[in-house]
Amino acid sequence: MKNILTSLVIIVLFASPCFGEGIKRVSLPLEVKHEMLSVPKEIEGKIWNRWTTNNFTVCSLNDAQAQYLHKRLELVKAWVLSRWGLYDVDFSADCKLICVDDPELFEKMFRIKSTKVEIRRDANGKIKETVIFLLLNDSPSRVISAPLTEVCLAEFSQKYDANFGWWAYRGMSLMNGSIDQIRAELNSTAAVIKNDDPLYFSKSLLSMTKDEYKKLSDEKKALYDSSAMAFCLLIRKEFGQDKFQEFLKSYASNGGEASVKEVLKFNDCEHFDMTFKRYLTDLTNDLVTGKTPDHYLQIREK
Repeated sequence: MKNILTSLVIIVLFASPCFGEGIKRVSLPLEVKHEMLSVPKEIEGKIWNRWTTNNFTVCSLNDAQAQYLHKRLELVKAWVLSRWGLYDVDFSADCKLICVDDPELFEKMFRIKSTKVEIRRDANGKIKETVIFLLLNDSPSRVISAPLTEVCLAEFSQKYDANFGWWAYRGMSLMNGSIDQIRAELNSTAAVIKNDDPLYFSKSLLSMTKDEYKKLSDEKKALYDSSAMAFCLLIRKEFGQDKFQEFLKSYASNGGEASVKEVLKFNDCEHFDMTFKRYLTDLTNDLVTGKTPDHYLQIREK
């Protein structure tokens, strides 16, 4: 029954309205103004679309994209978790979503060049506010799922006291992308594997923190991301949903190597990495030759 309901949710993602107030047209929402060091001339006189839902305050400059998000955002929020077999959760704090479709204006406003998620916590580590600075220069369905997954996982881990690793945040978020995005990300490691260049295997992958990740070069971030995606795909597809969830839970309590041994039944990380490397080699070879079917790259609740 739950699988049927999940399938229905996925179908209506593209049709159903979002609960909350209607879209209002405002000159410069305070939610946007408070996030900028200064207000660039380019946004003077621009009219924003602003609305709230149970979990979000959304401000968007693009009318069509605002309509899309207004109808679907709460449903997408549920979908990014349910496809991994995780329960949807109400956010403990408001998530502010600021959407700009012009890359140059986006950079002038926020001094960043790409979408950014800020999960702001109080002195006790509890989430007090979340902000997604969303560069919406592509269709919303292609750019919203990854940053929204990060927020959903943070809220889920707080509610259930589960310390998800950064590998899960990156891997699960990017695996929630579109099929062509997933193919491109995973395929980006093909040359690295073929040349036997250094790669993020289990120890370095599972021990990475968000702060350490921020210090990496863009090239190394991309390599880490594709490794995290492949790791999540391997566990979820080859070991199953229950084992994936068990691994998440075990990792939160015991760390990476202990979980590799206790949940996946390998002797240690080195033993697991032999399987992981073979998997990466086979996966990238099949991606390059077009042998990997779409359904294998799609995560669906069992």
